[in-house]
Amino acid sequence: MKLILSTVLVLLVSSTLFIRAADMDERIHDATRILEKRQGSVDPIPAEILQHAKGIAICTITKGGIGIGGQGGEGIVMVRHIDPSGNQVWRAPSAFNISGASLGAQLGFSTIRYIIILNTEPAIGQFVGTGKIKWDATATGTAGGDTGVESESTRNLEQRAVLVYRDSGGLFGGATFGGSSIEVKDEINQQAYGEHIHVRDILEGSVQIPRSTERLYELLDGKR
Repeated sequence: MKLILSTVLVLLVSSTLFIRAADMDERIHDATRILEKRQGSVDPIPAEILQHAKGIAICTITKGGIGIGGQGGEGIVMVRHIDPSGNQVWRAPSAFNISGASLGAQLGFSTIRYIIILNTEPAIGQFVGTGKIKWDATATGTAGGDTGVESESTRNLEQRAVLVYRDSGGLFGGATFGGSSIEVKDEINQQAYGEHIHVRDILEGSVQIPRSTERLYELLDGKR
């Protein structure tokens, strides 16, 4: 029995941590579908939250294991800046992958899609560097219909460094991400924008925004 459980655990973790390297357009289309589903639901992300965000990361994460499992996924992160006319506009997306261990009684796989609102520069920095995410429930806070704190105002939520939404269900604390590793996918970025492009070039607006982001940016700007 121990041998069987060990074998299953290895298969689950290794399969979970295998991340297929989707290209930029595919990641953009996935992110668009995730946000479109959320904003078309009965509990969309409030427009005020999106309007005040400094950045946003959208990703899909698969978890699997027995007791201590693994998780892996991929996504894109975008930042907003003020153009010379004073308008807030989104810059091109940067690709990232996420991996790490997950705790808790778990057998099998689960795939969850996340929309992560980034309200501070340090929060953005966690998705454009390399290292461990250090968020916990205290850092992100919780709100939403499934947490019993519906009375929290939108203004209070705007002041949180990080807000994490799932593709279904309410807003919740980001403790799930604690200890996960973020890796900027330079090869995906360079495939999309040019051989010598790095994440700093994307953040500074030195690359052309892919045409495939049009619908995604409409959603981020409050259009249905």
